[in-house]
Amino acid sequence: MSLPEGMKQKNVHLERLEINGNHSLSFVTRGQLPSSLKQLELIFCEKLQYVFADAEETCTSSSSSYSENINDINTFLERLSVLYCPSLTCLSTRDQLPATLRYLDIQNCSKITTLSRGQLPDLLQDLRIDNCQKVESITERFHNSMLLETILIHNCANFESIPEGIHKLSRLREIRISECPSLVCFPEEGLPNTNLRLFDISDCENLKALPRGMQTLDYLSIWICPSIKSFPEECFHTKLTRLSIGNLDMYEQLNQWVLPKLTSLTRLDIGEWPDVESFEIGMMLPTSLTHLFIAHFPKLKYLSSDGFQNLTSLVFLSIHNCPNLISFPKIGLPSSLMELRISECPTLQKQCRRDKGREWSKIAHIPCVLIDLKFIYDLEEEE
Repeated sequence: MSLPEGMKQKNVHLERLEINGNHSLSFVTRGQLPSSLKQLELIFCEKLQYVFADAEETCTSSSSSYSENINDINTFLERLSVLYCPSLTCLSTRDQLPATLRYLDIQNCSKITTLSRGQLPDLLQDLRIDNCQKVESITERFHNSMLLETILIHNCANFESIPEGIHKLSRLREIRISECPSLVCFPEEGLPNTNLRLFDISDCENLKALPRGMQTLDYLSIWICPSIKSFPEECFHTKLTRLSIGNLDMYEQLNQWVLPKLTSLTRLDIGEWPDVESFEIGMMLPTSLTHLFIAHFPKLKYLSSDGFQNLTSLVFLSIHNCPNLISFPKIGLPSSLMELRISECPTLQKQCRRDKGREWSKIAHIPCVLIDLKFIYDLEEEE
């Protein structure tokens, strides 16, 4: 079943259409939507098989009058979202999407395997695929005329390859890929080295190596990719301002040659190294650092022996889920620190009680101290 007849003629000024919970809709015939439409959302349409279909491929007789050339339909459609449509197998029976499409979001569609075997629209800027377990690829190849700026792929178990030509996407600014265990490598050409600012990859257990072409990044995040054994030196360049990293086979590399060269770094999130007992890596942190997040070190007992005293710009420190952490460094914490957060660190938290705990004198100068998200002075009143 398609949309009702007369949909196009009766809604000549319609700009946004949401179809939610239509359990009869199986396709949208080409030319059936008003040319004024800019945004189309299809949600919980359990029988929807494809979004754009040729009438002759789906039915006969009267509805054949709706068949039109793809270049003539949905001329102004800019945003397409397809969410929770478990029968969706493809977006277009011709593998062509509206040329004006700028935003494409596909979520929780369990049967679709690829977005297009042809070319994606040149004007596409934002691409998101979330929880589509059978998706193997985005398209066969990116072409250099595309304006793509953002790629987000999350929880796609069969996703195994990034299209060739990604290095030609001169406007690409952001790549986020997570929970894609079938992804093994990136194209040999690497990533575009023009405008890319953010690269975030996590929970890709079989990824063997990071791509080349990350020397323009501001923010790099790598978590839970245990198969990565080597790292392009260019991904840890001096202009990097934010680094989030954990559960990798590179703790010693991080300490010896990565952190010392990050002279512009302002924020570091680090964690999930199960065997580390002492955070001596703290001595290698750059003086530019203002925010430090330490989390998920199950065996950590001691922080840096120098107390982060070289971190004269540090204003925020968070320590989370370090159950065996005993104390702060003997020489205390930086005087610049304005906020300290401690959570799920039971041994340390007992020593931070105001005027009673052994560690209180080391944190008394800090204006804001939160323990398990409660202001430390409020804890006094509760006791």
